[in-house]
Amino acid sequence: MQTTLIILLILIFILVCWIVVVQFTSEFLRIDGKDVFKKINFLKKKDKDEYNKMMSFIGKLVCSLIKMSNDKVGALIVVEKNDSLNQYINIGNKIESEFFPELVYTIFYNKKSPLHDGAIIVRNWKIVSVSSYLPTSKKIINVQYGARHRAAFGIAEKFDCFAFVVSETNGNITGVHLDEIKKLSDVPEKLTSQIIKMFSASNLITINKSTFEKREKQQKSKKKTN
Repeated sequence: MQTTLIILLILIFILVCWIVVVQFTSEFLRIDGKDVFKKINFLKKKDKDEYNKMMSFIGKLVCSLIKMSNDKVGALIVVEKNDSLNQYINIGNKIESEFFPELVYTIFYNKKSPLHDGAIIVRNWKIVSVSSYLPTSKKIINVQYGARHRAAFGIAEKFDCFAFVVSETNGNITGVHLDEIKKLSDVPEKLTSQIIKMFSASNLITINKSTFEKREKQQKSKKKTN
């Protein structure tokens, strides 16, 4: 009789544990009435949307840089990353505009325009300020670099951001992030690849490497067939 009672209690305990586990699992898989798998799919979609926005921006940035490089139009474009650049946005001319090459070229091309000097600042892939004056680097740098380069080095030394400079003298394109200074290509495909790698290496946005490589192969195969 005592043995039977013990077995019964054990079975009841197992049943209670099973009910608790099932209930907990059910609640865990539901977040605000939405299945957790739907939540995961939403996050994937959000990442994909952000990836597409970034790729669209990079395409426009590449067009802008190469156009100004070919015409030797001096330019400075800063892309905000983790650190806020509000203090430099506020002392510039604050605007809210989509980033597109025609506007960028117009701003830097007209030397008589008061907006010509200073930098364009980009936040969330949009232009938020033009003619923003940045701190110049105090380090001893090569004499080949002018005022825009010094400003690019200066902002990158103090803040986690990206700076892209086009030299008015020779049309060279330079990319700066933290203490890394890189001469960039004036070939569209190569420049695109370099900027993507700059952004992904610094985790501005996580890029699926296999997806990127697949896209590059598709673009190359299209060119060969054309």
